[in-house]
Amino acid sequence: MTQSAENRFFEHISKAPHAARGFFETVCEHFRPRNDVSVRFTNTDASDMRLWAHWSDTKGKDRDQIFGTIAWRSREQTVFVRCQLSPEELTMLGVEGGQQPSHPKEPQKSEIWLDEGFWRYRVSDFIRVMETARIKLVQN
Repeated sequence: MTQSAENRFFEHISKAPHAARGFFETVCEHFRPRNDVSVRFTNTDASDMRLWAHWSDTKGKDRDQIFGTIAWRSREQTVFVRCQLSPEELTMLGVEGGQQPSHPKEPQKSEIWLDEGFWRYRVSDFIRVMETARIKLVQN
């Protein structure tokens, strides 16, 4: 029997600190019940969590697109994030250190590494940032 991508993701982070696992679980549980967002996981060795927005555009066409990708980087003990907000928008929301994506064809507008002080104590701030990223995507 093949393992689900979600199970593989949580197995991948099983050796992460308890607070880091809680960070991912809290983000997942915040968005999972909604009909305008879905939480999906990649089934790869570098497993990640992807937040997809679902909406209808001004012409009534159903759309869906990733607004945030979140992964655990065990070597650095950080949470790596790409999202629709620019580094400047992240700074305005109180999240310092965002950069332009390293890959020129990356569809997300920024990438950032969140240290322990962030993933341990600021999950609600992170959820607010991801909500803002979703709103930005669907309003463009």
